Amino acid sequence: MRFVATLLLCLLAHSAWAQDALCEAGDPARVENRDGSTLSLRAECSTSATRRYVAELTCADGLVCDRLQVEQDVTETPMGHAGLVDLDGDGMHEVEVRGMCGAGPNCEGDVYRIDPATRTLRHFFSGGYYELQVIDGWLVESGRSSCCSWEFHLWRLETPRAGPLDYDSMDLMVQVDAGGDDDGNVTSVQCTFTRQSGDNRVVVAPPSPALEAICRHYGEPYDLTSPDTTPGAP
Repeated sequence: MRFVATLLLCLLAHSAWAQDALCEAGDPARVENRDGSTLSLRAECSTSATRRYVAELTCADGLVCDRLQVEQDVTETPMGHAGLVDLDGDGMHEVEVRGMCGAGPNCEGDVYRIDPATRTLRHFFSGGYYELQVIDGWLVESGRSSCCSWEFHLWRLETPRAGPLDYDSMDLMVQVDAGGDDDGNVTSVQCTFTRQSGDNRVVVAPPSPALEAICRHYGEPYDLTSPDTTPGAP
């Protein structure tokens, strides 16, 4: 199940109180990058119903190299916010903008990353998730897909791509399903790595031990689904 779709489940729940939401300008943020540039972010209210995030990249020579503006409708995204993050811990920060949230912990998100070649902020990622992190050279998007299941989408960062990373361009998917008893205790966990092959998804082995750690999401022992080794299998 594509967990981004669960974002739509909460629209009616939000509408009762979102009508009263007003834009509030927060405190500005500023960070220094390892290359001597700085990245700043502030929220502005062009109207009481419109939230605008303004990010500025000031290069090491003191010139403003790029300026990014992202607007949100406050009624549609009452919980919207933005921040400066360093996803892979490389000392170069990104701008993360969060939007509409679902009935569970998943919220829309877009990430803008500094392109060192052009010294601009480019749209790097777009999705719906609980958490976004980098593990062993892979971007990992995690979100709850049902009451007892979490879904993880993975992109190999060293692979050249055109446009932002999104659901349709993912390299791998991981499904972690939990079974339980009548008391709500987790009694089993099944972890399955898959990749797209034509119109189907096929089971594959984890690319690295670091990524297999995803299987420990529930903190319980897990069974790893074995790849299909039948001759001629995709």
